[in-house]
Amino acid sequence: MAWHLTHPALLPLPAGCVAALGNFDGVHAGHQALLAHARTLAVAANLPLVVLTFNPHPRTVLRPEEPFKHLQTLPEKITNLHAQGVEGVAVVPFTKDFSGLSPTQFIEDILITWLSARTVVVGENFRFGHKAAGNTQSLRATPAFATHVLSLLADAEGPYSSSRLRAAQHP
Repeated sequence: MAWHLTHPALLPLPAGCVAALGNFDGVHAGHQALLAHARTLAVAANLPLVVLTFNPHPRTVLRPEEPFKHLQTLPEKITNLHAQGVEGVAVVPFTKDFSGLSPTQFIEDILITWLSARTVVVGENFRFGHKAAGNTQSLRATPAFATHVLSLLADAEGPYSSSRLRAAQHP
């Protein structure tokens, strides 16, 4: 059964989960590869695959003066994530206050306490916490869960990214 939530009281998941982290705007080929890897880990561990994403997009909160075009609405993103085999989508309301969390607070409060993550899957460019101070090394240094870091999927034009899709839509 697929679900999504924004209310933190509905978690943690008692048995834990495999958590894929990111904005997933567009759910493009790179996202799909990351989700496929995470789904394989979730099936092997008999855990649900949960995506942790943010709404609104952090860039719209941190740099409101810059124009920003979403590739899809939140309901479209959730639908596309479920179509990739994601069982749950946990949506964090991204605010200025939330952006002030240290990487350690993010790991402890969101990944360990809220999601009960047993495994975390991210792309190599994933950053988090205040001023994007947290990175893949921060996640790997956490003994509470396993961390899988995937290289960015690329083609002849370079890595797949939401920014690349936006640029193609608005040259």
